[in-house]
Amino acid sequence: MAADAGVSLGVVAGGFAINMTGWLWIDPAVSLIIVAVITIGTWGLLKEAFNLSMDAVPSDINPAEVREYLENIPGVKKIHDLHIWAMSATEPALTVHLVKEDANVNNHFLRDICKDLNEKFGIGHTTIQIEEEDGLHSCTHKSV
Repeated sequence: MAADAGVSLGVVAGGFAINMTGWLWIDPAVSLIIVAVITIGTWGLLKEAFNLSMDAVPSDINPAEVREYLENIPGVKKIHDLHIWAMSATEPALTVHLVKEDANVNNHFLRDICKDLNEKFGIGHTTIQIEEEDGLHSCTHKSV
């Protein structure tokens, strides 16, 4: 509201200056100043909207740190297909494939990972796929 009030004040001041001086160039000059103020004030929102539309990793999440955390989970041999994006301005999401020696998974294993991702990185929407290390059940395995 303060920005709207500032814009209105600029328009009124410009109109008053034109009446006092007769200089018509004041109108486009005030308009350009208002455009600059609006652009500066909304730049962050424009950048955030662009990143959302591109499914970019949210700026407050370091994907290398997330990768390192996931690779260091006991029992996880490697990871692949890690994707981090924002579902909205406040809801980051993650999908990942974890490769283990066996595909045995219990709810505590998954719950602990989801809890850690939320607490350490603010990622609240997580999808994890578990694969066996032998490659026979990997999503990248191709039949001949």
